[in-house]
Amino acid sequence: MTDLLETVAELTHLRNKDALEVHFADAVYRLAGATRLVIWRLTGRGAEARLRARVSLPLGRGAKGADMTLADRPEFRDCVEGRKPVEVALSTQRQTRHLFPLCDERQVTGLLDLVSPKRLDVPQMSLVTGLMRVYGNHVGLLDYGHRDELTGLLNRRTFNTLFKEVAADSGARAVIALADIDFFKRINDEYGHLYGDEVLILMARLLEGCFAEQGELFRFGGEEFLILLRQESLEAAWRALETFRVRMAEAMFPQVGRVTVSIGFAAVKLGDTGAVAFGRADEALYVAKQRGRNQVQCHEWLVMEGSLSEAKKIGGQVELF
Repeated sequence: MTDLLETVAELTHLRNKDALEVHFADAVYRLAGATRLVIWRLTGRGAEARLRARVSLPLGRGAKGADMTLADRPEFRDCVEGRKPVEVALSTQRQTRHLFPLCDERQVTGLLDLVSPKRLDVPQMSLVTGLMRVYGNHVGLLDYGHRDELTGLLNRRTFNTLFKEVAADSGARAVIALADIDFFKRINDEYGHLYGDEVLILMARLLEGCFAEQGELFRFGGEEFLILLRQESLEAAWRALETFRVRMAEAMFPQVGRVTVSIGFAAVKLGDTGAVAFGRADEALYVAKQRGRNQVQCHEWLVMEGSLSEAKKIGGQVELF
């Protein structure tokens, strides 16, 4: 009992979500007597849903199939779709696999995959589900005030904090992208705000499916979304953004049908402010809109072709030349 109380106290003390996830996994691994444990992150929905290993215990032993589609494993799919624990006997290993869905207020976000020498008894199941509730509630508290209520993506206030960390890292390479839904006002006017909100929510899910492991995603207001990609060259960023643009154009939205998106992006420079970097991406987005929409444009490449002027910052002001 003392060990359990200390574990809960430590969980609720942590403020870093990555450290919290690792500590939660270790606590379940120890207290449930597991031989293996993996926390899987779920990205995308339906046929696009994928599982990627976030934490794997014991340390040094990678998760088999560390990146796979949900369709590859029927028991994983049953756990996600049913939103309830699933138990599978591993006859070749004489062990039992227990799968638990990890959920936020809106959806299943991942899976707790636990293998034990024998089937967990009622007290052990209660222990695991209790720790999951503590973990989920604490993550929810950490997210409160940092996420957009409609889409669940990070909000503008959170962007300012995260961007300062990226811009201050001289060894980092990052790209900022601004995505804007084409003719969104027309969608609201013709179909109503309820369907407009549905478009925003589904776009957020598509963004998560494409970029959840590459960077941070923000809803900046209205139909405008921001993508902050870490460790990406301009070429790699263009490929990833173009893949998202195509998926968006091919998706069918309830009642509305096809919806397209225009995207502008730019490299993050050492010492940039969020406003300056945002401004470069916004200029590229403007060109994408002017050239017909439903396309991706890069600020640096537009400068090279002479379509945009480079900008320099003088005394905290931005000046074009």
